[in-house]
Amino acid sequence: MMKLKKIDQNLAQVNSYILYKNSNCIVIDPGFNGASINVFCEEKGLSINYVILTHGHFDHIKDLNLLEKTHQFTVYMSEDDKRLLLDDRLNYARAYGMTFKPIKQEVKYLSDKQTINILDESFRIYSTPGHTKGSICIKYNRKLFSGDTLFFDSIGRTDLYSGNKKEIYKSLSLLKTTISNEIIVYPGHGDSGTMREIKQNNPYL
Repeated sequence: MMKLKKIDQNLAQVNSYILYKNSNCIVIDPGFNGASINVFCEEKGLSINYVILTHGHFDHIKDLNLLEKTHQFTVYMSEDDKRLLLDDRLNYARAYGMTFKPIKQEVKYLSDKQTINILDESFRIYSTPGHTKGSICIKYNRKLFSGDTLFFDSIGRTDLYSGNKKEIYKSLSLLKTTISNEIIVYPGHGDSGTMREIKQNNPYL
């Protein structure tokens, strides 16, 4: 069982998650939290082995550029969002007045209902388009990392590149009917909660 660290003190108020055991870790959505992630890993003696991206918006991918200065890792994401790693206009780096350089790390693409095994742990991937075409949710044990598809009391916007309102409602229906009420949802922004709590507080479910 991996331990979980949430980091969220940043300009974009984006949540990054570190799953770690022994001296290895997986980072989910490094976003604007790269410096804090590096500090935590140094304190715990952790190597960043893998990064999983719930989608390709700049506020979730920004510090890939920082982390790869000191770590070598494999990136997992949906192929439907691969263009967002290459284009400042599509990932909205320019909206922050910043740039994003194409990463030098290996990128592997994920598909719907795929199970990946990394660091001797199993992760189930759910394709949840709507916020972006390549948005995914990641289930690990009793946890679901939902990116910007599902928040505690809201959902991600659908008016940006490759967003689709009809698709996000399909994705929300999938999560509502597939994910157990006891699963804890860890979103890309804001507070976590069980699926039962989210159903009680989120008007979109």
